Amino acid sequence: MASLSEVFNKLTFIFLALLLVVIMAGELILEPRHLATWPAFLIMIFYFMSHMNIKEAPAILIGSAFGLLNLVLITYFLGVIVPMMGGDMAKATDPHNAEIIFIGKLIYIAIFVAAIVFFKDIVPWVFNNYAFMCFTVAGAVSAGYTVATIAAHTVAGYANAVVAKGGNPEAIAAMKAATDKAIAASVPHVNVFEWIGIELIGGGIFIAAIYGINKLVTKLAMAAAAKNNVQG
Repeated sequence: MASLSEVFNKLTFIFLALLLVVIMAGELILEPRHLATWPAFLIMIFYFMSHMNIKEAPAILIGSAFGLLNLVLITYFLGVIVPMMGGDMAKATDPHNAEIIFIGKLIYIAIFVAAIVFFKDIVPWVFNNYAFMCFTVAGAVSAGYTVATIAAHTVAGYANAVVAKGGNPEAIAAMKAATDKAIAASVPHVNVFEWIGIELIGGGIFIAAIYGINKLVTKLAMAAAAKNNVQG
C-alpha cells in the first residue's frame, strides 16, 4: 500500500493537472457541438484499465469501434429474423411484436458473445472485452434516447392537439413550430457512426495525450532520482 507522501507528491499533481486539461478540452470541444462525449471517455477509461499500456491501444480502439458497430448490425439482424418468427418491426410497440423483437435481441447477443469467446484469441483486436463493453453501453444509451424521443413526441402531440382544438391556424402553426424546435434542440439522437468517429478520433487523442503525459512525468521522476543520487 502506498504512503501519503508517495501519493501526494509533485509528480502526481503534475499528472493530474495535465490530465484535467485534456479532459476539459474534450468537454469544451464536444459538448458545445452537441456531440456525445461518452465514447471518447470510455476509451480513456479502458486505457487506464490497461495500466496505460500503449500496446493495448489498437485492441481498445478497434474492439470498441466493433462493439459500437454492432448497434447497427443488430438492426439488420432483427429486420431479417423478426419477420421469420412472425413479427413486424413496423409495429414494435405491439406486445406480440415486442416479445418477438426481444427474443431476436437475445439471439443476437448470444451470437455476439459466442463470437468473442471463439475468436478472442484469433482476432483479439476485434473480438475482445472492449467490444463487449461498448456494445452494452451503446445499447443502454440508445434505449434511453429512444424512450426520451417517444416521450417528447408524445407530449408535443398532445400539446399540438390541444391548440388544434381552438381552430386558430396561426396558433396551430406556431405551436407546431415551437414543439418541433424544442424536440430538435433537446431530444438526443442515435448516430452510431458519429459515436464511432468520436471514439476513434477523440479516444485516440486521449490515449496519445495520456501516453505523452505519462512519458513526461516518468522523465521528470528519473531526472529527480538522478539528481538525488548525485547529491547523495
